[in-house]
Amino acid sequence: MNDIITQVSPDNAESAPILQEQQQQQNSQYEGNEEDYGDSLIHLNIQENHYFITRDQLMSLPESLLLCLFPSGVFLDRCGQVITNLTRDDEVYIVNFPPDCFEYIMEIYTKAHDDLYNHPVEKFFDRPSSSFVSNAKGFFGLSRNNSISSNNEQDILHQKPAIIVLREDLDYYCVPQEEFRFDSTNEENNEDLLRHFMAQVKMAAGSYLTSKTSIFQGLYSSNRLKQQQQQQKIEKESNSSSNTKSTSKKLGPAEQHLMDMLCSSGFTKETCWGNRTQETGKTVISSLSLCRLANETTEGFRQKFNEAKAKWEAAHKPSQDNFITPMQSNISINSLSASKSNSTISTARNLTSGSTAPATARDKRKSRLSKLADNVRSHSSSRHSSQTRSKPPELPKLYDLVPKPNINAKLLLFWRKPARKCWWGEEDIELEVEVFGSWKDESKKIIELILPTNVDPEAELHKIIVPVRLHIRRVWTLELSVIGVQ
Repeated sequence: MNDIITQVSPDNAESAPILQEQQQQQNSQYEGNEEDYGDSLIHLNIQENHYFITRDQLMSLPESLLLCLFPSGVFLDRCGQVITNLTRDDEVYIVNFPPDCFEYIMEIYTKAHDDLYNHPVEKFFDRPSSSFVSNAKGFFGLSRNNSISSNNEQDILHQKPAIIVLREDLDYYCVPQEEFRFDSTNEENNEDLLRHFMAQVKMAAGSYLTSKTSIFQGLYSSNRLKQQQQQQKIEKESNSSSNTKSTSKKLGPAEQHLMDMLCSSGFTKETCWGNRTQETGKTVISSLSLCRLANETTEGFRQKFNEAKAKWEAAHKPSQDNFITPMQSNISINSLSASKSNSTISTARNLTSGSTAPATARDKRKSRLSKLADNVRSHSSSRHSSQTRSKPPELPKLYDLVPKPNINAKLLLFWRKPARKCWWGEEDIELEVEVFGSWKDESKKIIELILPTNVDPEAELHKIIVPVRLHIRRVWTLELSVIGVQ
């Protein structure tokens, strides 16, 4: 618990390289025809729900999601056999993965790729679109030649759609807080009754935990906070007028840092899991949340930019209607040159003829030429000033209209490097269950389980509320997925 989050150990992540190695081996068979290889469809059968996805689309998913889809790291058929050479006719069978979760993943990634392709960030800066946008094919399908050598990692978080992948694997263990008595002396029957009772308790506990959809509620259930919770409970009992809420609990430094990092990147304290499902017949609940990083590629940022742009244009519209049209000058440089030429010719003729003009006449001609030049300069300056006033104001830069998103650079630590955090917690709850029996005493500390008759067993079920202590182990896996970069 001292570390905020630890890197996934290689022992727990061996399956992903196996899947990638299998893809590389199959890729070697398509040398010279990589485009057809990437566009080839894969038939997925997820609990008898059929989906078709291209190889590029599948391999563009982050490692943490690929491990959920393929825990063994290989493609399996309906009989559980490994598919060594995947073809168009093969059917990849996935058993322990909810179909609605797969559709949730596809919906988020499709939207992210649409933003990348249809709303490139480069248009905000009046720059040509990157080559990867023009080469993109399908949804979140990318050219294999893309690299980040020319891109700064800090700029990637602002220029590319990014998705924060947060997954929780929850295991729980039920410990009843009451005693049991049996009306039968047959130990085998008693074990069946107790097994039925525990099955009902586990199902009720699973429904209770599945209904807890708040993401950050699990951080407050750590055993490290148990002492603080008990102290707050004592204070609440001693002072009934005080309202001590669970939100007043203080997290540890590591948990608080993790929560602050996620909340500054698109999550909120009220964010719920996008998908939360309990595995059939197991005390395991899998939760997934895909959150778009709040950067310049999101629809919310585009709306803010368009609103700020429209507001600026509306504020500067009156000044655009009052532009001054420049006046045309009747005097040109050519006329000035012609006047100078005529004056020079006239002077030359006078000198040739030997006539001696008075000094006053020469001074008058020079005075007229000086006035003519001054008029030309005056009209030229006036025309330049009019053109300057008539130029419309330029639209401010992007970050002058909309503040630059404040993105936590530490998210890059989880890019292509899934990391995890594990902690234990416990909770005392009361569950309503249907059992073959009832309370033996009025204090409700002893339950008597009775073997049902063979006539109508369901009629002998009784609903009772039993206290149960839950021991919960949570494992969070965090990864950053950047769309448009391999």
